[in-house]
Amino acid sequence: MNFVLILDKMEKMLNTCKYKYSSECLIFRSFLKSSVENRALKGDSQKISRKERITMEEKIHEIFNSLSLEEKIGQVVMCGFHGTQVSSEMEELIRKYHLGNVILFKRNVKDPQQLKALTSSLQGLSRIPLSIAIDQEGGVVTRLEEPFTIFPGNMATAATYDENNAYLTGLIMAEEMRAVGINWNLAPVADVNDLPENPGIGVRSYSDDAEIVARFANQFVNGLHDGKVAACAKHFPGKGHSAKDAHLEMPTVKRNLNELKKIDLFPFKSLIKTGVDAVMPSHVYYPDLCEEKDLPATLSKEVMTTLLRKDMKFKGICITDDLEMGGITNSLSGSEAAWRALKAGADIVMMCHTFDEQARTFEKIKEKVLSGDLPIERLDEAVLRVLHFKETLDLFEGELIVENDIGSSEHKRIAEDITKNSITICRNMDQIVDYISRGPILILFPSSTKTVKIEEKGRVKEVEMEKVFKKNVNFPVESLLFSPEPLEDEIQEMMKSVKKFKGTILLNTVNAYLNPKMKKLVYEVMKIKAHKTLLIALRNPYDAFLNGVRNSIALYNDSKISQRVFATMISFNEKLTGKLPIIHWSD
Repeated sequence: MNFVLILDKMEKMLNTCKYKYSSECLIFRSFLKSSVENRALKGDSQKISRKERITMEEKIHEIFNSLSLEEKIGQVVMCGFHGTQVSSEMEELIRKYHLGNVILFKRNVKDPQQLKALTSSLQGLSRIPLSIAIDQEGGVVTRLEEPFTIFPGNMATAATYDENNAYLTGLIMAEEMRAVGINWNLAPVADVNDLPENPGIGVRSYSDDAEIVARFANQFVNGLHDGKVAACAKHFPGKGHSAKDAHLEMPTVKRNLNELKKIDLFPFKSLIKTGVDAVMPSHVYYPDLCEEKDLPATLSKEVMTTLLRKDMKFKGICITDDLEMGGITNSLSGSEAAWRALKAGADIVMMCHTFDEQARTFEKIKEKVLSGDLPIERLDEAVLRVLHFKETLDLFEGELIVENDIGSSEHKRIAEDITKNSITICRNMDQIVDYISRGPILILFPSSTKTVKIEEKGRVKEVEMEKVFKKNVNFPVESLLFSPEPLEDEIQEMMKSVKKFKGTILLNTVNAYLNPKMKKLVYEVMKIKAHKTLLIALRNPYDAFLNGVRNSIALYNDSKISQRVFATMISFNEKLTGKLPIIHWSD
């Protein structure tokens, strides 16, 4: 039997093993993977067999040569839609415009059964298999919620200082995605978040250190790959050092090329070497890179072609971020930006929300190809790259849906272990963490925890940690919700409750250091009860170091699992062992 076939059979057996997530099985999986790669380097890889015994390259060119101009354009566009069933607009995009790629959001998800039916329906409409993508970063950007397994996010994972946790996160996410027909995760965030004032990245980044980001992001990608899901590194060439949110306006990163290479580009270079499938450029202007003033990287040939393709030797898919973001639409329509991005070097352009603009995008690209403004050679190059990408995912002849577990007890145990090991004590001047479980608790919690547009969150209806504390302890536990931007009257009313409360106060904040009104609430609480208050940073850990704060922890996100794990650990006096992955910043 062919060597590669033997290894493939062994890997399939491993996937059904009860202990497949154990360290021993993971080491063996790594051995199998390296064995295949080594044999491939020696020219002993398995020949791809097809019914007509044609090679993969011939098959791709056969499909390519069968495409009309309209079908080619469809392969280089990705669209989103509204609803939990295939909308009439989405059906038109696939049938009329030959859309080749779909992005899903929380608005499209009800439960695993519905999602599986949805992706099957989408695939059934298309002659060429669709890439179906989602942003499942973990933490604050989680599109697939319970019963899918929920993970605490990148910075929380890095706080465990165990890169294997990033691998397990990617692997389990991928297995659950393939179970519902999703084959592409638009993650990881490879930005180095070394500017605390950055409103759009923060805990979505692993760290403010380029090497830490690279190590964890690589392992996350390896996990996705072993789960048969494509990965996408974002936001090239790095927007961790920007002070604006590109969803609303175009930021500027004023770093010279040497600084970019040393910091921002380092994780991307490492991920390209690992074999990341796709790279997503940012809607950010880089004066030292972009050929025109106020030209975002998404539309820059110097960034997309010269830097990414020629200098960094990237051969995978270049996919834009949503072209309906303010960072683009403040100066260009999405459809105008789409053909310009393709000309600059993008392979797939993304339009997430508005059907009319999506339809105009197809028409605009066709118009520009026919006029010669967008060379047909550039379009063909992108189409071939997309077809190769789909072949690597085995979409042409493989299973589009794989029967994997979703939210199994083993998956949840692993996610809980990662969360446990991430929670970080930042300040503990009064040893407050040790005695929270001894008496009454007052939880102050924001009524909304959404900080940027990419987070699909509603208002807080109940505080999960309050439910867990009430279940585990035999003394009073109560909560008060406060506005994300509390006015003076609300703050003073809350101070009345704080003054008269006899016990420990858990003050939960969401980037208060960037929010003057929430910061004022923190200061007012600290004036009265600093020694009796534990600040819990539900986003960026910088809140934990605000002036006057004596006791604080970083939770890194406000997900139900993180709240549950925290409350359980405090209830039973478990040690908090996370370590801050922000190493180049000091308070």
